Amino acid sequence: MGRDRLPSRAVSLAIVCIALTACAPSPARSGTSAASGSAASTAAATTPSRVTVAIGGDATNLASKLDVTGGVFNSDFKFMTNSPLVVQDPKGNARPLLAAEIPSRDNGTWVVNTDGTMVTTWKIRPNAFWHDGAPVVSSDVVFAFKVYMDDAIAVSTRDPERLVDRVEALDEKTFNVYWKQVYPNANRLGLGQLEPLPEHIVGTIYEADREAFQNASFWTSTSFVGDGPYRLADWDKGVQLVYRAFDQFFLGKPQIDEVTLRIIADMNTVVSNVLSGTVDTTVAVTLNHQAGATVKQQWEKSGEGQVASTPTYWRNMQIQHDPNRAKQPGLQDRRVRQALVYGIDRASIAEVVTAGASPAADSIIPPNDPRFDTVQRSIARYPFDRNRAAALLAEAGYPRSGDTLMTPGGQPFGLEIWTSQVSDNETEMSLVAADYTALGMQMVQSVIPIARNADREFRAEFPGLNITATSIDIPNALIDLTDDRCPRPENRFAGSNRGCWSNPEFETFFRVANTALDDRERDDALVQALRVLTEDVGTIPMSYNMEIIPVRKGLVGPAPRWPQQPGNTWNVFEWRWS
Repeated sequence: MGRDRLPSRAVSLAIVCIALTACAPSPARSGTSAASGSAASTAAATTPSRVTVAIGGDATNLASKLDVTGGVFNSDFKFMTNSPLVVQDPKGNARPLLAAEIPSRDNGTWVVNTDGTMVTTWKIRPNAFWHDGAPVVSSDVVFAFKVYMDDAIAVSTRDPERLVDRVEALDEKTFNVYWKQVYPNANRLGLGQLEPLPEHIVGTIYEADREAFQNASFWTSTSFVGDGPYRLADWDKGVQLVYRAFDQFFLGKPQIDEVTLRIIADMNTVVSNVLSGTVDTTVAVTLNHQAGATVKQQWEKSGEGQVASTPTYWRNMQIQHDPNRAKQPGLQDRRVRQALVYGIDRASIAEVVTAGASPAADSIIPPNDPRFDTVQRSIARYPFDRNRAAALLAEAGYPRSGDTLMTPGGQPFGLEIWTSQVSDNETEMSLVAADYTALGMQMVQSVIPIARNADREFRAEFPGLNITATSIDIPNALIDLTDDRCPRPENRFAGSNRGCWSNPEFETFFRVANTALDDRERDDALVQALRVLTEDVGTIPMSYNMEIIPVRKGLVGPAPRWPQQPGNTWNVFEWRWS
C-alpha cells in the first residue's frame, strides 16, 4: 500500500518558443490596511503575487495521458499546465472547465441509442488557447484520441477511450464522441480523459516517428505547450518547477502571478519550511498524518494558518478467502469473519494511526460523501465488542481454553497478518494483533519488504489478513472486490482482490452501480453492494488515509478536494491572497 531525449533519429520537432515575462524580485505576497493610503494600495495592486507549494516528488511527463509512472503527485503537476474538459468541486459536483458546458440528455447533447451506444456532443470554450497563442480546436481532440488508442504509444490508461468508437469534429470548437456502450460518466471527462494535444506542434513528429514523438523533450521541459492556467517558466530537476500565469487563460489570468512547486521529499523538512513561512501550502501526501498534526498544533498556537484534510484512501484488511492459500480454515466461516471485526477497537486504532485525523470506517464511503448517512443506515456495522466476538467464535466451534482460542480440532487458533513496510501500517498491524491476542488467538506479524511490493504472485499468497488501502474512487474502486480481480496464474496474478472474495449478489449490484445512467439507480445499487459486502465481511474496514493540506493565513483556494477528483491544484486558477 505504501504510499511513489530527443532520440537519435533524424526527425526534428519544431518547438514554438513561449515568451515569458520575467517578474522582478518582490515580496512573496502583498497586502495593506485601510490606513496605508492610496499609494500603498496602488503598489499592492501592481506587485506580483507568489505562492510556494511543497510537493513530495518531481514531475516526469507534463502531458496528462502520456505519464505512465503512476506517481502520487502527477495530477498536481498536470493541472498547472493542462485543462481537462470537466472537474469536480469538493462536493462532487461536475463543473465544465475546458468545455463550454456539460453534455446533457435534457439539452440533446447526450443521446442514448436503442442499441446501447451513445453520442455526446462537446463544445470547447471559444476563448481557449494553447500557451503559444494558437486556439484549442476540435481537431486537437480528434488527434489526441488517435494517439491515446495507438498501441505504439505508452499511455497511463486507455480508459475511457477504449469505450469510444470514434471522435469527430463538427466545427472548429465542437466535436462528437461516439461511445460503443453505455458509460454513465460520459459527460464527466476529467484529467487524463480524452484531453486534447497540440496537433499543430506535435502532429508532424507523431506521423513521422512514434518513438520520437513519445520521447520528445517537449513533454519533459519548459518547451511544453499546454492549455492550462500556468506556463512552465523554469524546471530545476529534482528541486523545483516555477510557473507563471497565462494571460490568455480562458477563465481570465490567474490572480497568483507565480506558483513554485518546490520538491521536498523529507517530511521533517516540509514541516520546518511550512512553519518558517518558506512554504505556503502542500499537495497530496507531501505531509503524512503525524507531520500534519505537528503543523496543526503549531498553527493553532500562532494563528499562521489552518490545516484541511480530505479522505482519499480507505484503509482495510483483506481476508484470505481462498482455501488453497489460507492457513486458517476458520476464515471461510462468516461468523469468524464477523468476530474479527467485532474483536478490534477500530476507533482507537484509527486515532493512533492517523493522529486523530480519521474516524473508524464502516465502509469505503467517507463522512464527507452525501451518500454516507444512507449507507450507514443500510450496511452491517460492527462496534467494538469482545464478548460478541467471543460468542460468535464459540458458535462457529472455536471455544476458549483458558487464555487460548481453540480450533474444532483442539489446536490453538493461529492467524497471520501481513503489511507493507510503512510505519503507519506496522503500527496498525501491532495494534490489531494485540486485540486479537486478547481474544486468545496466536498471532504472527509479517512485514513485507518494499522490494517485494511489486511481486504480485507473492503478495497474493498472504495466509490470513493483509493490511492495505483502496483509493476512494466510488464505485470504480469496488471492482477490486470482484471475482475477475482475484490474482491467479491465468491473469499473471494481476488484480487487487488479493483475498479473492467472491459474491455473485455483490457483483450484480456492482454492475448496476457502475453502468446505470440514472443517478438514483446507481446510488441504490451502490448501497446494496456495500450491504452485501459488510454482511458477508468480504474485507475488514479500518479507517481513512487523509490528505493533510496546510494553508497559510490569507491564502484562499487550496481546500479539501472531492476524493475522486485527483490533484489539489484542480482549482489553482482560483487561488488568491486575500
